[in-house]
Amino acid sequence: MVILGLGNPGKNYINNRHNIGVKVISELISRASLSKKWKRKYFRASEIEICGRNVIVARPSTFMNESGKAAIALCTSFDIKPNEILLVYDDVNLALGKIRIRKKGSSGGHKGVQSVIESIGTEEFPRIKLGIGMPSEEMNLVDYVLSDFTEEEKPIVKQMIVDAVDAIGLILKEGIEKAMSIVNGKG
Repeated sequence: MVILGLGNPGKNYINNRHNIGVKVISELISRASLSKKWKRKYFRASEIEICGRNVIVARPSTFMNESGKAAIALCTSFDIKPNEILLVYDDVNLALGKIRIRKKGSSGGHKGVQSVIESIGTEEFPRIKLGIGMPSEEMNLVDYVLSDFTEEEKPIVKQMIVDAVDAIGLILKEGIEKAMSIVNGKG
């Protein structure tokens, strides 16, 4: 399995709402010892152990709207099928701190996810959606997803990252169906 956390490359974006998927990958890496690392044109990846399984965790080196380039490059580089990619990304349609696991589905308007769907040719891949909430009426969506979390939001975000890492462990140990029933059933 490859776990791909979506986000934008570069220091300017590191704490943006849109980069929450990358933050989850960073948390996974911080908890594990690395056995291998890869730096390719479209992605950066590491092999780590989660729940006794060797897993590849990756971040695109493309901008969000070109995330599909990373997904297809990962499929090719590691000889995996599209449904073996677990996508982790932000979702404005979920309240801040909420997590949803899905086995498949549309992009829901998320341009990074749409790029992945178009590049790998299917919506049939698992995903973890991380709630970042909706912008206020005064702020447009692009500015909102490219903004940093506020000080008040940071504790909620920190817990959501921990919960996402736990959800990944649950998927690997118990399977996606059980993980969905446990995680999606919370509040």
